[in-house]
Amino acid sequence: MSLDLRKTAPQISAMGDGLRASWQERTQRLDRAAALLRNPLERGLAAKTLVQRVEAAGPPRQRVSFLVAGLPAGESLDFGRGFDAPPSPGDYVAVAADGSQIALDHHGPVSCFLLNTSTVAIRYGEERGASIVSEPRLFSGPEELAFRDPDGAVREQAIDEVLMGTMRAVLEIEALAEALERNRGEGPVVVLLDGSLVRWELSSTRYPDFVKQRLLQEGYLAALDRLREASRRRPLAFAGYISGSRSTEVTNVLRVAWCPHDGVETRGCDNICGKGGMGRRECGEVADGVLDRALFGRVLAAGQRSDLFASQSPIVRAEYGPHEVRFCYVNVGDEVVRVEMPEWVAQDTSRLELLHSLVLDQCRKGDGYPVALREAHEAAVVSESDRRVFWQLVGDTLTAQGLSAASSSCRAARARLPRFRGHRRGPS
Repeated sequence: MSLDLRKTAPQISAMGDGLRASWQERTQRLDRAAALLRNPLERGLAAKTLVQRVEAAGPPRQRVSFLVAGLPAGESLDFGRGFDAPPSPGDYVAVAADGSQIALDHHGPVSCFLLNTSTVAIRYGEERGASIVSEPRLFSGPEELAFRDPDGAVREQAIDEVLMGTMRAVLEIEALAEALERNRGEGPVVVLLDGSLVRWELSSTRYPDFVKQRLLQEGYLAALDRLREASRRRPLAFAGYISGSRSTEVTNVLRVAWCPHDGVETRGCDNICGKGGMGRRECGEVADGVLDRALFGRVLAAGQRSDLFASQSPIVRAEYGPHEVRFCYVNVGDEVVRVEMPEWVAQDTSRLELLHSLVLDQCRKGDGYPVALREAHEAAVVSESDRRVFWQLVGDTLTAQGLSAASSSCRAARARLPRFRGHRRGPS
């Protein structure tokens, strides 16, 4: 029996009507949000109260049920103002890293996974040139497939897909540090990673402290220390570049600015509007469905960046120290992107301006996306063909070692291979 289009067509029409109404509502909310961004006190809220609400939203109090950005430094409460970029230098180096992986196949003959990291360095100016370094690393065996408590307790954490992604992020930022240590020039350099600098996944109680110590303190943050040290030798701007960000941290500042209820900073959202209490969640009138990038798309001209906001992620506040994350939004022409940087970049005006100008220059050279990041991604990608060859090599090696039974299992495993999930992006 074929599809009854006479019954289906009215449903499609109703869906279209609903989408149109929803779009109109979102447009109205975005209009209100953009106006509030320029004047967050328009509803009569005192500036001191706004600051108290935002501070109470962050750790350790976390009085609201959503992540709120820390406010920009300075006295201005116009959070929608735009900053123009200075001219970009003609001679500079762009360094970027990216990675991909072949994940564990729990049905295969051998437990292993591979992380592939690529680093690109492109020199512009009179001495033009480029280099690409790719480093595949295979992890296998009990010592490499789990983290163990170094204090001697019989505790271990098996490496899952989330931790594989974190390990990949550590290898990428370590590769950037190594690239800068290999290329000890004196000219300006922009250093880019794809995605967020916030290791959100390690803020979960799902993983024990010794895993966080190994991956965050001894891995990710130690590599940031190396980048900071390199910045003392030359003009260096480092950032995480997030295209298509789904973050709402700045929009959530507008939530607390719009809220008409007293005592949010002490009682908290859930005690006022939760469980059907006063309950209408008036903040949704300005914020529901509004992404930060859409918000800044209303107020930033092409080439401009927003003011700097602070991440109030608990793991950043607790662990990052001098690398606490600041972020802004940049209108690169084709889209508004989120750019995250450590505090030592954000607090140095010359580094911040260098970052702004070179991100724009990279996007101009890359047709809307930083060319160095694009090249790093292309070099790092593990294709379906690569994956087939990898597992064939695993099978051939097992056969050569006299493990013929395992080899047949390997062929069966290859038939069940999961597809590559693609390029990692920043947090929503």
